[in-house]
Amino acid sequence: MHSKEDNNMKNEGSRKRAQSPERPMFSSREIALITTLGSLSILMVFAPDIRLPWGMAALDFIAVPWIVAFLLLGLKGGLLTSVIGFLAIFFFSEETYPHIGATMKFSATIPMILIPALILSLPKFKYSGESLGVKRVYAFLMVAGIIVRCLVTMFLNYYWAIPAMFGLKPYEVPASFNWFFWGKSMNPVLMYYLLGVSLWNTWQGTVDAVLSWLVVYPTKLYNQFKLW
Repeated sequence: MHSKEDNNMKNEGSRKRAQSPERPMFSSREIALITTLGSLSILMVFAPDIRLPWGMAALDFIAVPWIVAFLLLGLKGGLLTSVIGFLAIFFFSEETYPHIGATMKFSATIPMILIPALILSLPKFKYSGESLGVKRVYAFLMVAGIIVRCLVTMFLNYYWAIPAMFGLKPYEVPASFNWFFWGKSMNPVLMYYLLGVSLWNTWQGTVDAVLSWLVVYPTKLYNQFKLW
């Protein structure tokens, strides 16, 4: 049996928990980091880059701060930084179609955040609250993210981005990549799916993943947050 004093103590504890303010979504330090990484993403919009013949950047580093934010702050931090980067491209990019560029960059990079976050939420991949948990399976997480990235960009390029930019019907898109390799006639499906879209997205995704790793782990920056 419980004494009256025990019940009073329990009631008091429950009342204090109910009255205690919830932890904010981000601490002031986390907000400062998101602001810094978002600002870096904005600056990279203005950095010189090499463009492919149809206007897309052959290599850029805009999304590196997005993945760094995810590795340090988790899913919410990565998504918020990605939204900042999306808005930077949308409003400040000098591309002919900034809304397409912003949407495609966001859609291509988000799988490299969402897929690892989903995998890490599975019981098999739960680690004891240490960033080293992500480090041990980092390559697997990013390969899975890049595979989904390729699938997403294939779909969007086929049905929306390329038709919108060049006035093509979706079924005309694969054949339009015949000039991709110096005008040599090749199988249009091979050109589009394997070389035109997947090759570039695998390249860009690998660069984003490797640079994010170098920023977070060799520098021991993850020790400052210990999220995972």
